[in-house]
Amino acid sequence: MRNRSTLRRALAVPVAAVALAGIVLAPTASTHAAPVDDAVDSDWLGFGYNQDPLYRGGDGDNATEWPKTEFDKLTQRTDYISPGLVRIMFNRPWFNPSGDVGDYDWETPQMKNAYRIIAHYKQQGTKVVTGMWGVNSPEFYKTQEAATLQADLMSKLRKDKGLTNVVRYNGINEPNNDKGLKYSDWVTATANLRVAFNRAGLGLDLIGGPDTAQASIAAHEGDLGLMSVPVENAGTARHLVWKKADLTGFSARFYRTPDARGVHWTFQASKNGTSWTNVDLQETAPVKTHATTPWHRVDVTPRAFPDGTRFLRLTMPPVPGIERAVSTVSLFTATGATIDPMNDLSKTDSHSPGWTFPGGGGEVQDWWLQSALDREVAQYEAHFYVHEVDILGTPPEYPEATLTETVKQLKKASNGGSVILGETGMKAPGDDPNKDYNFAKEPAQAVRMADLAVQEARAGVDGAMAWCLDGYAAKTSCGMWEHYDPIDPKTLRPWFYTWSLLSRYLPAGTQMYAPPQPTGVRVLKAKLPGDKGWTFVLVNRTNSTTRVSITAPTGKIDLDKYVYSLGNTPVVDPTTGFPKPAEHLSNVTFDSGKELSVAPNGVAIFTTAP
Repeated sequence: MRNRSTLRRALAVPVAAVALAGIVLAPTASTHAAPVDDAVDSDWLGFGYNQDPLYRGGDGDNATEWPKTEFDKLTQRTDYISPGLVRIMFNRPWFNPSGDVGDYDWETPQMKNAYRIIAHYKQQGTKVVTGMWGVNSPEFYKTQEAATLQADLMSKLRKDKGLTNVVRYNGINEPNNDKGLKYSDWVTATANLRVAFNRAGLGLDLIGGPDTAQASIAAHEGDLGLMSVPVENAGTARHLVWKKADLTGFSARFYRTPDARGVHWTFQASKNGTSWTNVDLQETAPVKTHATTPWHRVDVTPRAFPDGTRFLRLTMPPVPGIERAVSTVSLFTATGATIDPMNDLSKTDSHSPGWTFPGGGGEVQDWWLQSALDREVAQYEAHFYVHEVDILGTPPEYPEATLTETVKQLKKASNGGSVILGETGMKAPGDDPNKDYNFAKEPAQAVRMADLAVQEARAGVDGAMAWCLDGYAAKTSCGMWEHYDPIDPKTLRPWFYTWSLLSRYLPAGTQMYAPPQPTGVRVLKAKLPGDKGWTFVLVNRTNSTTRVSITAPTGKIDLDKYVYSLGNTPVVDPTTGFPKPAEHLSNVTFDSGKELSVAPNGVAIFTTAP
């Protein structure tokens, strides 16, 4: 366990929420996108999905292998999608039904199905990431025996079966989610994995993680490194003091939950650190964040500030039942500003006890950030779902700012480590085992998922895998088609149209660009690897057609335009159900800007790639 005063590395980045650039446009007005200065700092690995490798969901005694005709139909679809990344999880009983480590059956129907699918992805050049379900005992999870079990699986896949496209092992699924585990348990299990992988002759760079559930990061708008006074410490005043010569002012961002009236924080100034003067504060109105348990953001500045100040003291006065967090503090002098991201106590002169991670005593709460600070794994992978479906009224545009902040902090903490979303999509209404996935069948899901994908690419993530390809258990009907239905064109759901195009036409190695955006519209420019040209994506969440002027050094190019919009039937191949271009643009250039249009509540994808 670590508290804030013992973090080993500082995360020296501002953590105020990132504002999205954009201007309001009339329905047919346009905006120019910057040509070169809007590049996204990512090492793009691609879009993809989570896939159940079993045939029609058959497991246990009901498991059967894929018939060739059905397997060929499946791979025709996945070949069209051309994912950059696929996540295929293994269930322990598939190969270890006895429960005794070392007693394996590697040729069960379930394992044969998984081998076959991963081998096909190897032929297609698709990378696979994996992990394990079925390691449910917290005590077993922390043993070297559990690590040996997992290393034996990876050794079978990569060494015995030659499935070297399995490039990452992320441990067990969502270890922070109702499993009775602490971050320190995950650290122990990960250290055990390193020992087991080393003994098996497996590279330690195969180990990723922490594979945690991270939808809650939106509660603090992506700030993983803030400091709080949790409820259990809220009955006693808590202090932080900064020392800096010739202070002229400051600004601070706070979050609190639940929202309430009253005095939640005070600031005082001092010339000598012993005699203090209250600072009169002005505060913004509380802004509710977008989370299952929302917080409320407040920005604070002084109305006036005493001359000659050398010390600034923040006090969280006793307010029982209210958790308060300070996100960032900027200290101003005549020569510039010092920003304290509050990820540790390195920039304060002194502090009282009681400051900790949001929501949890001295125990680590944000495993994603802490794993990056501790450099525990080779790639930082977690799950991010948005609340557009399960919390009515949630604005669809919030993920970009949230993820931009999160990715910035993770990459700084890990010295540029790769950040992957192992699961992403819409958070389903309801709770396990009664989550309602009917929204995945709706035409609007095609627009929602395209919108989310563009925001994730603009935010700087290095890859994202949708939940899911075609469903898992009968109640988890999350896919682009239904796992239990025959594979024919009529079974494709609307969001197959947009997600397949985004996976296909934003391949690994693409350079993303995030130009300014009209209000309610998402815009992505993408320079494809090699000589594949360009892809431009527009997602319109308004009720009016919008034109956007894109500027990029393309020279003269030909583009296919794919269109999806609510209330209109997209153009598809009647034999396969796959998207077909609605329009072809010949001999066009974006060197000096060119307008592209997108229908209301629609998606337009323009690409030079076949």
